[in-house]
Amino acid sequence: MSIEKFYTFSSKLSSSTVQAHPISLSDKEDNAGLFDQHRLIQGVYDGIFFPVTFKQEYGKKLEDVLDTGWPSLFLISDKMKAVLEENAFTGWKNFVVKVLDKKGQEIQGYHGLSITGRCGKINYNKSEIIEKRLVPNAPLVKYYKGLPVDLNKWDTSDFFLPEKYFGIIITGRAAEVLKKSKVTNIKLENIIEVETPYLALQNQ
Repeated sequence: MSIEKFYTFSSKLSSSTVQAHPISLSDKEDNAGLFDQHRLIQGVYDGIFFPVTFKQEYGKKLEDVLDTGWPSLFLISDKMKAVLEENAFTGWKNFVVKVLDKKGQEIQGYHGLSITGRCGKINYNKSEIIEKRLVPNAPLVKYYKGLPVDLNKWDTSDFFLPEKYFGIIITGRAAEVLKKSKVTNIKLENIIEVETPYLALQNQ
């Protein structure tokens, strides 16, 4: 399968949409520098107690995907879970959550989303380097264009994480179904169009 057949999966980060932050997780890093939130994203549940409690921080509108204050850690609605199950998509699983509104009342119908599919590393040396001027008369800024993932190590899952990368990538089939199903508050971008600031990677 060619690289242009894949999409990044994220939310629209709308200020009007409910964002619920985890309040029952540890705030300590493990020996690998990872937090409980990272383990939930990856579907590694050692040491995590369920249900994981999230509480509304911002927004008022309940959508099919809710942000949690951590990139790629999402809550999904009953509707989206059903879409994933009915289409037999692979590379994901859900975990039990308890979502509270600002008054402490429970919001029903949501699940945590973990990504169990994997592929190899992103090799930015294979990306195109482009330059953009963000505002008139400003200096040019360099970007890597594209996310060249190592598909030789892809486990063929519909939802997957590249090695040492927490951004979610999905197949074109999954992207098409999510669009047709009108799942709300999702952002899908073809991975050949993704732009990553050059300096952000140089400073790592």
